[in-house]
Amino acid sequence: MPDISSYNGKEFLNAIAGGDELAYAQLYRHYWNEVYSLALSFLKSPALAEDTIQEVFVKLWLKKENIPEWKDFRAYFMTMVRHEIINTMRQGRRQMLIRDLGPGEDVAAPSPQEALLQHKEAAGLIQTALNGLSAKQREAFLLSRTNGLSHDQIAAHMQLSKKTVANLITLALNHIRDFLNQQGYLTELLLMAVCLFFEK
Repeated sequence: MPDISSYNGKEFLNAIAGGDELAYAQLYRHYWNEVYSLALSFLKSPALAEDTIQEVFVKLWLKKENIPEWKDFRAYFMTMVRHEIINTMRQGRRQMLIRDLGPGEDVAAPSPQEALLQHKEAAGLIQTALNGLSAKQREAFLLSRTNGLSHDQIAAHMQLSKKTVANLITLALNHIRDFLNQQGYLTELLLMAVCLFFEK
């Protein structure tokens, strides 16, 4: 296994793409706490969060041969994580609707046009919410979500401690969540909109 410190390093990622299980295990340990905490913050269930992140890592291993083609591994990987969290939340919400409606009732999924409209509306609201953040909160949040930087990288860029960066991002996300909730958007739609907004 290549002995390098960067988890975005070409040699390290090529090793995983070639099936190096030790390199993959190292990557797993490096990212696990961060992505598990993210999943837990939205799913509110340790078991669901663990299952969701395990599924991400399984999918990552299955598509490992494509890793060298990704321009920014961390940004791509974190997008995988966000989408898997959304899938878990969507499945849970659908099950609750089916349970509440009772047997014999069907739950109609929104049409692609309706879903896109919801996402666009929420994305516009996210921009409004971003404008309400302090300058440092907005900078830290955008460096994380738009540029895919780690907390360590953001701390170095902004000349702040890693803990301060984590607090800034948490405050920013809470502000966006609260703002969208006030507008009648569910957390699931918040996540969908965040993914669309920061992937344009």
